[in-house]
Amino acid sequence: MNPTHPSPEQAYLLLSSYLEASSGVLDLFTADELNMLMAERTSSENGTAQCFSKVDLEAAFNLALAIGAQVRGQAEYLQLSKAYFLRAREIAFDGMLMSQNLNTVRHFVLLTFYSLGACNRNAASMFLTIAAKAAVILGLHSSENDRDLPEEELSTRFRIWNSVQNLDVLSSFIHGRLRSSPVIRQNISDPVLFSGGENQNAQSLFTAMAKACILLEEIVDTLGKSNNILHVPTAEGVLERLRQWSRGLPQNVRRFSYPPETNRHLNPENRRVLLGSIHISCVYYFAVILITRPFLVAYLMSRLRGKAPDHLISDPDEASDINIKNNKVSRLAQVCVSSAITMVEMCVKAKALNFTFGNLCIIEAWIFGAGLVLGFSMFAGEPRKDIEGAFADAHDILGDIALASPQAQLYHNMLTDFAEAITKYRRRVSDEMHYTVQHYMDRILIFEPPTDTNELGQPDDYDSVRNVDEPWGFSLSNPTQADPFVFPMGLTTANAADEILRNQHDGWFEGSIPFPEFFVPELEPFDQLFYTVE
Repeated sequence: MNPTHPSPEQAYLLLSSYLEASSGVLDLFTADELNMLMAERTSSENGTAQCFSKVDLEAAFNLALAIGAQVRGQAEYLQLSKAYFLRAREIAFDGMLMSQNLNTVRHFVLLTFYSLGACNRNAASMFLTIAAKAAVILGLHSSENDRDLPEEELSTRFRIWNSVQNLDVLSSFIHGRLRSSPVIRQNISDPVLFSGGENQNAQSLFTAMAKACILLEEIVDTLGKSNNILHVPTAEGVLERLRQWSRGLPQNVRRFSYPPETNRHLNPENRRVLLGSIHISCVYYFAVILITRPFLVAYLMSRLRGKAPDHLISDPDEASDINIKNNKVSRLAQVCVSSAITMVEMCVKAKALNFTFGNLCIIEAWIFGAGLVLGFSMFAGEPRKDIEGAFADAHDILGDIALASPQAQLYHNMLTDFAEAITKYRRRVSDEMHYTVQHYMDRILIFEPPTDTNELGQPDDYDSVRNVDEPWGFSLSNPTQADPFVFPMGLTTANAADEILRNQHDGWFEGSIPFPEFFVPELEPFDQLFYTVE
């Protein structure tokens, strides 16, 4: 299938969208390569040269354009995106098992990124496995035999290998899949890694992400070796390692200077830098959530079960001071909630700068994870208004991304159902409180509204005002109040999302999640959800 060539202006827009979506995560093209690809595309359009001197470059460029069209998400781009993807996939599979090279790895990394945006995680996992295996066969993970290579080729090998590593680590931890590439530690601060690039901002973003992914994996290994999932010293130790990494980030990653005219859209370079910084920040907040959410779950589950948190740490050495013990658990639980709030607030500030969210396959998963943390906190009765406001903002951000992403549409619907379920649960708790009090106490003075017929109006007792001003109700349409969600009953929470995904056709979400009229909370599924990686 040969797609229609876009105009040079359209190709530039699609390529810019690709660079934005992959900013900080992938570094597969140098500036010279991109300029050459654009020049050959323009020459072929003008009839002065054949399109692409190398077939491998054609496949890579088609995939970049396909991802760019996918990110933009408008209806007119969807067909073009699919056409470029099918053409590039055909080229990539042609002879891939017989002759592996750097472009083989690059092609399948791009195929993976496209499949994640198309809500096809199984295909993405397969493509990423091929990319990782080809990278190992080519020895991209080892520098022992690379000393005689030209500096430019050496830089390309390291950039492609770390692109594989970044995408592998992020997708495995976000989506709960096994890693495809071997765990190999490299000194990514070596300047030879990035000596071939001209864009200093892109280099610093990619370097920071590569370091973050290595640290994230080390943290998960450390947590896995801890016998006690609520071991406070271990959690505090890895949190301190994260802070040391974050304090070493360059200023162009930590600070974004935006134009004073907030009503103007950001230019492509500003969008690319901003989105790269958002990617890196989300990795940090996600890591904090990963470390502290066992404490949040333990603390909130103890509240739901009506127990004090004294039993959460059973180690006698840590139980000598109950006040300190309880304070540590609740403090780390609040760190988890605050990390989710900060992640959402960051995206809200980006939106205020007229940053339009397209099909961003990695950010949507992080925002959904933050929404889970916030929604669960609300479900357990956390009274803080900032939690409810951040949950509503997470719902809105996913709604923006859902305009271009079927996966975000799924997440958006799940948060909507969670909001309705929490409202019903709060109403049920309030009902039980009222009926308990009513069994022992009468209401003496009842205020009646005036009527035109001089008849007694309906008294404002519990039954008449119950549905007028629900004190615990909230609405996603109200920015000052939050709105939560739930999974269908009859499924464990961990399996509910998989069941919904199996009901999708070609990756597109259809319908909404059903739940019963009277929601009866099942506590263990929430427990399972927050002890596993999304």
